[in-house]
Amino acid sequence: MKAMVKCPYCNEYFDRNNPSIPFVKTGRRYAHQKCWDKHQASLTQEEKDKEAFFEYAKQLFGKDYNYILTKKLAERYVKENQYSYSGMMKTLKWYYEIKGNSLEKSNGSIGLIPYIYKSAWEYYYNLFTAQQMNEKKDVSKYLSPKVREYTIASPRTSTRMPQLWFEEDDE
Repeated sequence: MKAMVKCPYCNEYFDRNNPSIPFVKTGRRYAHQKCWDKHQASLTQEEKDKEAFFEYAKQLFGKDYNYILTKKLAERYVKENQYSYSGMMKTLKWYYEIKGNSLEKSNGSIGLIPYIYKSAWEYYYNLFTAQQMNEKKDVSKYLSPKVREYTIASPRTSTRMPQLWFEEDDE
């Protein structure tokens, strides 16, 4: 059965059920693999970050994802606060994955970014500086050449058996 689809980049039709034609599914559309690779190579870093940000937000919020609100807020944050898309994505990763906060009050969007952006920036900056400081250090001297493994048995506790009957004194 043929399933003819149109490549959005070269505007040619192809059969997506034909195994000899390599293709990529992008959202609800299909594109030739070579056209997709060419398109990805022509994107600027900001466009790649923007795509990655919206893909991450979609994956993070799942069925509660509100694309319209997320797009509107992201554009406002970039314009007014000079936030980058990669910075906003790292902020969400820091808040939800590293800090382990819940998605319940997020309303499927990114409204909390202005409140936590600076804290996330400080976290990633401290991580970067620690990596820079430790980059030239030799950690092999801190590793012991012989690793000994000890097995410690758990302490046994004595349990008292319950008394099943009562003895009466014959007095």
